[in-house]
Amino acid sequence: MKNHIYQKNEEFAQQKRTSLPQELIIEILSLLPVKCLVRFQYVSKSWFALIINDSYFIKLHLKRSKERTLILETDEPLDYLMVNFSIDDRFGEAVKIKHPLHHLPSTEIVDSCNGLVCIGNDDNAVCEFVIWNPLIRKHKKLPSKPKEKFVCGEYLSFGYDRVNDDYKVLRLVKFHQRATLERVREGRRAYSLDIYSLREHSWRMVEEEWPVEEPYSLSGPYSFSNGAFHWVATPIFTMDLKKKHVAFDLSTEKFRVHEFPVNFSIKKRVHFVDLGGWLCAVFEDLCEVWVMKEYGVSSSWTLLYWVQPAFSNLSPLVFSHEGEKVLTGEVIDDHCIELYWYDIKKNTRKIVEIQNMPEYFFLPYTCVGSTVVLLDADSDNYLQ
Repeated sequence: MKNHIYQKNEEFAQQKRTSLPQELIIEILSLLPVKCLVRFQYVSKSWFALIINDSYFIKLHLKRSKERTLILETDEPLDYLMVNFSIDDRFGEAVKIKHPLHHLPSTEIVDSCNGLVCIGNDDNAVCEFVIWNPLIRKHKKLPSKPKEKFVCGEYLSFGYDRVNDDYKVLRLVKFHQRATLERVREGRRAYSLDIYSLREHSWRMVEEEWPVEEPYSLSGPYSFSNGAFHWVATPIFTMDLKKKHVAFDLSTEKFRVHEFPVNFSIKKRVHFVDLGGWLCAVFEDLCEVWVMKEYGVSSSWTLLYWVQPAFSNLSPLVFSHEGEKVLTGEVIDDHCIELYWYDIKKNTRKIVEIQNMPEYFFLPYTCVGSTVVLLDADSDNYLQ
């Protein structure tokens, strides 16, 4: 008798679920936070397929997501810190979270994109990387790469190829002068440029010439914005040359070089950031933030705001929900010592106080709430 009643209840519940139009189900679920969707994926096979495998739904949810989380590295390499902040820009407490490479020392965050975080470690004979969704606790281990010898510079970048719907990791390696000369004599390039494709799940060499000749080197952190990686190329030995803006398009896998405006003096320390989808240049000495109003057009650089009173090592992170404030970090000796909201219109700043935060930490990465799941991803079983 009881089994008969349970069966009837299940049939009734199934009828109620199927009576809702699919369009309405998608509309409702796309507005929910990630934690709810993780639970609701088990309601039925159709909901599981929608939440986990439907690319239209995943992109719609990502576009509408208002969840934001800070992922922070500290001097304790085994753990990261995760801090949620709500739609009213209030922060929760800092919570320790183990990352998929917690068993390796000196692991670093490469970047975050669409709710995914790329982390890597190159302390051993091989370079290890994973792409990780920290909110749903899933990760994908990338194929290992043998570590080259005589490396003098390694530049890692992570972003989304929107044309091919693919996530990619770029690894650019420069070598010491002697190793460079040997590579050239052997008919090889003076640098190594490899790219990982999540869709292909493999590394491959990129046959693309480095667009800036010596005596330039890449300086400061890169930025992923408008489908491309962006670096500042700085002259090494001479003051007669200006800085250059180097970009790598993830879809075409081609380099571009843009000239900075004349008023962007070579004496000013500058790096790129993405704020709300805008490519911005941050002049650390002057505490100025400029925005490229028309992407790809060098003459469209416009002063967005400047911080008063000025201080060194300005690093904007993300706009507030209303777009009137910017979460900003103050960095000294690679450590972030303070986070604050800077009000652009009022020229005021308010220190952000977060419970359980260490005194020193590295600059946070902003991670949006996302159901982007990696194909054949592994669960974070080390958390259990």
